[in-house]
This record gives sequence, structure tokens and C-alpha cells, in this order.
Amino acid sequence: MRSLKHMILLAALSSFLITGCWPHQAGPTEVGVRTVKFGIFKKRGVEQKYYAPGKTYFFMPIINDWHTFDTKLQTMEMTFDPKKGDLRARDDLLFKTIDGNDISLDVIIQYRIDPVKAPYILQNVAQDDFLLRQKIVRTVVRSVPRDIFGELKTEDFYISSQRQAKAEKAQESINAILEPLGVMITRVSTKDYRFPPAYQQAIEDRK
Repeated sequence: MRSLKHMILLAALSSFLITGCWPHQAGPTEVGVRTVKFGIFKKRGVEQKYYAPGKTYFFMPIINDWHTFDTKLQTMEMTFDPKKGDLRARDDLLFKTIDGNDISLDVIIQYRIDPVKAPYILQNVAQDDFLLRQKIVRTVVRSVPRDIFGELKTEDFYISSQRQAKAEKAQESINAILEPLGVMITRVSTKDYRFPPAYQQAIEDRK
């Protein structure tokens, strides 16, 4: 008895032999984008629509390209601990408070792409989820929060409402940059923060 994988392959080969088309899949949370490489029946270039998740579409090979983007919620955790977070290395944000003291801050970002803008992303931003995350989202979410959290005074970091207010401001500022590119930041939150040991001890002694 043939396995399911072999049956799918056989069906794909049969379709190709009969129609000249090859199956292109979009996973359960993925949207597909088709690029027409040679304009015979359609205009050449990225097709300005997305293909819905969880389906198989049939296009002729060679003259068409197929890309997919994941629409599920993504989490990027930038932390001091190299065993956790988005990278297996120290990845927390390093900056100075407005009164001039060094601080490092763990930040969690959640985002998703706008499926309607998937063709725009492919054409103008990135060709896959990895490049979108590493080259676009990561670059922005590591630079903007530094400036915004750096508006706090050193002792403001001990006040959760102050950190939360800056996190909300950071989310708005990041979205102003990324939403036109098809990426929506749904949450910015903070975890641990650290001062240089000598200064940390001085604060604790004073308190």
C-alpha cells in the first residue's frame, strides 16, 4: 500500500502530465504569493493578491515562482541570558538613561504580518520570513526602543508603570515604521533590567 506521501507525489505528477501545472502549497498559517516570470497569459511580476492558507494551487513551473509567508503571531525575545530568547547569545538592549547611567534591558516583541500586504513584502521588503525577521523587524525593534527607554531616569526603571508607558510608546513608534511595510507589532514588553554592579549597589543602599 502506497504511503500518503507517495500518493500525493503521484497525484502531482499526474496533474503535471495532464495539465502542465505543478502544485504549490500554502501551509495552515501561511499565505502564498505568486510571481509571473514570463508574461504569457498574465502580466509579468509579483501578482498583487495573496493565496489563502491551507490550500494547494496549481501553476505551470518555470514561468512562475512561489513564495510563502507565515501569518501566525511571532515572538522575538531579546535577553541577557544566552540560553533563552531569539539568539543563542547575549541579546539584551544596551543604552544609557537620560541621566547618563548605563543599563541593559530584556525586551519581548510580538508581531505578525498583514496577509493583504504579502505581495508588497515580497516585492519591496523581503523574500522570506527569515530575512523579514532578521533584516527588517530585528533592525527596527533593536534601535527604536533604545531611544524611547533612554528617556527614563535611572530610578524610573524601578516603577513598572513608567516602563509600561515607554513600552506602549515604543510599540506606536515601531508600528509607524513597520506597518507600511506589512508588519504589525502587537506587543512590546520588558523583563529584567540591569545596571553596572557598583551603581546597582549604590541605589539599593540608598533605598
